[in-house]
Amino acid sequence: MKKKILITGGAGFIGSCLSHYLKDKFRIYVLDKNPLKPWQKINKNKFYRCNLLNIKKTESIIKKINPNIIIHLAALSTVNEKFTKKNYFLNNVKTTKNILLIMNKLKVNNIIYSSTAAVYDNKDIKIKENSKLNPINKYGYSKFNAEKLIKGEKLNYIIFRFFNVASALSNFPIGEFHDPETHLIPSLIYNSKKNFISKIYGNNYTTHDGTCIRDYIHIRDICNAILNGIKLIEKRKIKSVLNLGNGKGYSNLQILNSINKYLKIKIKFSFSKKRKGDPKKLVCSIKKAQKTLNWSPKFSSLKKIISDENIWQNFLLKKNFTQRQFN
Repeated sequence: MKKKILITGGAGFIGSCLSHYLKDKFRIYVLDKNPLKPWQKINKNKFYRCNLLNIKKTESIIKKINPNIIIHLAALSTVNEKFTKKNYFLNNVKTTKNILLIMNKLKVNNIIYSSTAAVYDNKDIKIKENSKLNPINKYGYSKFNAEKLIKGEKLNYIIFRFFNVASALSNFPIGEFHDPETHLIPSLIYNSKKNFISKIYGNNYTTHDGTCIRDYIHIRDICNAILNGIKLIEKRKIKSVLNLGNGKGYSNLQILNSINKYLKIKIKFSFSKKRKGDPKKLVCSIKKAQKTLNWSPKFSSLKKIISDENIWQNFLLKKNFTQRQFN
């Protein structure tokens, strides 16, 4: 019989892609406080709408499902200093604490957790899992504290520190949809189609072109890494922290110029002042993930990321799924 997997935050970008990616391999259940979007092909009989802060309702759902593994993706994930520390604490720390309390009570022993590059100190070097942890924004600090809770439990766990997850599962299609969108690649492509002017935040970073540098990984590579993590956590006891990225850094201007090149367009843009809490460079070493998971990012070339995102944006526009102007 197929293993049962519960994905929290399963109506979000990563969760909806992951649930579709895994649905033929496992019995997938999805829990999210938000409703499903029209394009999300999630079995409504296996979808539970619930806020994880409601611990009684969450416990009743998890007890009913009795999952072998919980993949905990639910979080307030935008780096936005307008959100208060309490917003991040409730959505990222308190919810994780609730999940862990329920897991202990119901004897669910396996968790895969989505953490973030934002837990690390701001350095120029390639970040390894044992690099200094020193979150410089409230989002990173909340994830850092959630990690500590998980590490303190007698559970099998894999903590994935995601770098910049991007693009879409273009064959289906399923991708990223925020209102408004703040992530760079979908923003640039969407704005170009609507003839909007895009904003590049900051042009005075101490980088080669003045714009900040990020490590982008295709959502398909994320899904594949999580699949390998599921197989690993099923086989043996494990307590591991793994970076998931491409291992390469691209500046905001490099991304913009690459989109111009691959899509043969000319994006209108202007520079805006840097956002508080945005480090100048986040690029990771993926050697540990490659070795531990027998995995490597096969879909994370810029061309593939941009191409699949473009297909996704065309789908959204064709179906008239429009958002407020992206920033």
